[in-house]
Amino acid sequence: MTPALVFVAILFTAVLVHEAAHYLAARSVGLPVRAFSVGFGPVLWRRVWRGTEWRLSAVPLGGYVDLPGMAPEEGPDGSLVHAKSGFARLGLPAKLWVLIAGVIANFALGALLLATAVTLEPAYRAVTTGQEPAVHGTVIADVVPGSHAESLGLRAGDRIVEIAGVVDPVPAGAVEAIQGVEGTLTVRLRDAAGTERTVSLPWPPADVADGETPLLGVQLAPADVEAVPFSVALAESSAFALRAVPEMVGGFVRGFGNVLSGRGSEEVAGPVGMVGMVSEASRVGIAPVLLLASLINFSLAVFNLLPIPGLDGGRMLLATVVAARGRPFAPGREEIVHFLGVMTVLALIVLITAQELSGLFAPG
Repeated sequence: MTPALVFVAILFTAVLVHEAAHYLAARSVGLPVRAFSVGFGPVLWRRVWRGTEWRLSAVPLGGYVDLPGMAPEEGPDGSLVHAKSGFARLGLPAKLWVLIAGVIANFALGALLLATAVTLEPAYRAVTTGQEPAVHGTVIADVVPGSHAESLGLRAGDRIVEIAGVVDPVPAGAVEAIQGVEGTLTVRLRDAAGTERTVSLPWPPADVADGETPLLGVQLAPADVEAVPFSVALAESSAFALRAVPEMVGGFVRGFGNVLSGRGSEEVAGPVGMVGMVSEASRVGIAPVLLLASLINFSLAVFNLLPIPGLDGGRMLLATVVAARGRPFAPGREEIVHFLGVMTVLALIVLITAQELSGLFAPG
């Protein structure tokens, strides 16, 4: 699967989960849903089921649920009047529940994806807790052609049983042991079949100049990495998501400021930048892709929480203001504010994309 398709799959899943949460939250408070769409623009596929028109639209960069009562209605004389049914009749707690459900869903999906990535690759626990995973033993991951290791017959996959008197060292311990040798370096190895052998050579080698660091010519890796149970990874991933909210909000603010000033920013990314990140992750394996997908879900959740009109956070803010003032704004005024907010967000996405493309095709 190409990086672009992987990115679309990640975004499609995030949007689907987000909108499904809005749909379920609306139904949970007795609110019907007129339409459920993944994507914007021309409708490619539609089907009516359980009173809702389900749509797949051409531009997979978002989605929406169409709830009755969120927009003013046309009165008998053709003027706009406030809706008196659907979303409009809900109390503030029910409105906030419907609006925040998508954010909660993206946080939950992000935590599940991150926990899965940590379970598959325990080294990613450093992301959630800052702790390096516990490792045991050392294996030779690679041997440099023409090196002393190759002349001794060391092979990729060999486990270091003992080196310079240190039994079953971790990679850092093996390197430290080599550095402390004066005279003869002795290494006891075990191959994949379980056969042990011992090799040795003068150390430092005679061809090493004074002051030069002697190199054996191997790449070392942990033999075993302590596994992280999924339940532990999920708890740590959930806690990480909550702790990261202030940092992500700050990143959005700084990033948008830099983009608007024309400097560009590594703290926010458009479609081009995200496809590039997915491409790099895909070359390594499934765990990095899951890690990136989790961060995209967290970012979408936090972005939707920002008090920007048109986003969930902006709608929550306006709903709270209306409840506090005890009366709605003039019919159509909220919709204008939300429309301007959405246009601003789209303009930012276009600007970020343009800056990414200019950087991509810039000479040098």
